[in-house]
Amino acid sequence: MIPAHRHFLSIRFLPIYTLLVVYLYGCHGARVEATPTLDKLPSLEQALGMSVNRYSSDKTSSDTTPQSEIALEIKRNHGLILARREQLEISKEVKGHFEKAVNQAEKKFEEEDGNITQSAITKLKLGLAGTLNDISQFNSDIALARLRLEKYLGVRWAESVDISGPKFQQVDFTYRTVGEFLKSKGSGKTPEGSGWFDLREAVIEVNKAREQLALAGKNRKMTRALLVTESANYDFGIGNEADLFEALIIYTRVLVGYYEALHTFNFSVHRFHNIFHIYTMQNDTEPVYEKVLTVDDNE
Repeated sequence: MIPAHRHFLSIRFLPIYTLLVVYLYGCHGARVEATPTLDKLPSLEQALGMSVNRYSSDKTSSDTTPQSEIALEIKRNHGLILARREQLEISKEVKGHFEKAVNQAEKKFEEEDGNITQSAITKLKLGLAGTLNDISQFNSDIALARLRLEKYLGVRWAESVDISGPKFQQVDFTYRTVGEFLKSKGSGKTPEGSGWFDLREAVIEVNKAREQLALAGKNRKMTRALLVTESANYDFGIGNEADLFEALIIYTRVLVGYYEALHTFNFSVHRFHNIFHIYTMQNDTEPVYEKVLTVDDNE
């Protein structure tokens, strides 16, 4: 007969022992693999591969979302991280200019410089506040996009994650009509029904995004030159706060807008390919994957 105190201890620690066995060996007698932890952002190709491996190996998942839709969401959120990364760097640069300008303006005001007014200082401070708000928004967007990728990739992020690796690349898509695209793929068959409508709708979105990206690209270099000039003039005492404030606002709007336009264009192309992929899978033809260009190649 088991002594009462030993019987109590065996019952007390049984749940812990059982949980340990389940953790180590799983329900089927196999060792449970730990969730991978990533300390840097993978490339888009790596992320897509990780997702395919995850969903193909997880036979117990209740997620019935088509792989094509999962891939599209991965492209959306991966691209969003890269866009926000670039926009965040721009905002940090602008923040430095605003802080420097505020300090210099306040110093001039204290020295009773008649050329500086309290209104000018207030405008610079408001510009700085707006930039800090942008930085907060971009950091939040990156965190949310990482969280979504965590779900689709079946990973956990380390406490500190390096997102500087993957380049922000532009998708190579020169076609302006569905017909041009199909002809380039050697397909003479015109999609029917909703597939034909969806592809035409998607290519209109692509063309709109392409035009916006081209316009933003043309303005990017001019805006940079404007900021360099106004910043130097202010540092040498031959510029004023109003001109510097205007240059910083324009620089922020154009550069942040450029990377937003790039992300929008890329995703519009991804969406077009996703629709075409669904159509081709329904018709037993080979799915098509888009190529990419670096941003610098398109300047």
